[in-house]
Amino acid sequence: MIKLFRKIRKELWVDNKATSSAGRLGRYVIYAAGEILLIVIGILIALNLNNWNERRKAEALELEYLQRIYTDLKADTRYFEDQIKECDKVIRSNYQAIHEAYKEQKTQEEYSRLIDLYTHRTENLVVQNSTYLELNNSGKLRVFQNRGIKDSLIALNRDYEYAAARIKEFNDFHANIISSLKDYPRKYSKERAFIFDEPHMFDPSEWEYINEPTSQAFKDQEWAATMYLVKHREAKELHKTLLKKIGFLTQEIEAELNERKR
Repeated sequence: MIKLFRKIRKELWVDNKATSSAGRLGRYVIYAAGEILLIVIGILIALNLNNWNERRKAEALELEYLQRIYTDLKADTRYFEDQIKECDKVIRSNYQAIHEAYKEQKTQEEYSRLIDLYTHRTENLVVQNSTYLELNNSGKLRVFQNRGIKDSLIALNRDYEYAAARIKEFNDFHANIISSLKDYPRKYSKERAFIFDEPHMFDPSEWEYINEPTSQAFKDQEWAATMYLVKHREAKELHKTLLKKIGFLTQEIEAELNERKR
């Protein structure tokens, strides 16, 4: 089209030499209008090319972040699956410890086996949300054209924050309980056996409380195990809920990525 206008302009210029002044004025106006039209067309083409280029960059950036979020969600899926299994393990172990404690522990070895059933593992929530934090802190969440994905991602990370705060609360509460158990002989556990490795380092009076369910030491230890079991039951439900939401968002992103490949 630009070539056509240039040809017309050239013809007008040639014809302009052979016409009267009035005719030349009219042709000059047409010529000037043609020049302006050419400039406007050039600007519009440049703007369209620039917009097209910007859209390509935005789509490429969105695709990159979708893939990164997808990778993070896959990692979180494995993490929460492992956490659920760990919660089940802790629940079973402490349940068994609470019930075994009501049986007579005749020897130090029997007591040590009982102590090892009490699982006091503590871990705060650790998720792969670095990509989300990058998007949120830089104001790039708007890069997602799919509003559903954006909203689900924001909601999931809010749930992450709630679960993290709740689990930390559990852990702090339990740490306070454990630290208050002055009569709890931790040195009888396997993990400390390499320190207390001489017979004279043990005294039956340290563990005989376990055969007295009415003693305060027994009740305190039972309370700690009970609360730890309850904590992991609630943590397990939090993990299961988050796992479902992760699965939903993962499916949304998979559908979006498949759509982009078409």
